[in-house]
Amino acid sequence: MKATLKRPALALSATLFSSASFAHAGHDHSHWTSNFMHILFYASLVAGAAACGYAAYKYFSAKKRTVK
Repeated sequence: MKATLKRPALALSATLFSSASFAHAGHDHSHWTSNFMHILFYASLVAGAAACGYAAYKYFSAKKRTVK
């Protein structure tokens, strides 16, 4: 792994796998907005993953064009 990727990879793994990141104060799942808020949360995760995937696709496709 490159030296420039070690620090962000460490920070990302600490964020994702630490017990504090899984702490949850709780909320009322029977409230009428609960389903909508969960949908918004998961949609934002999907949108972020799609944006990262698109950026990676553009980066690697541009890199392949410049190598030729």
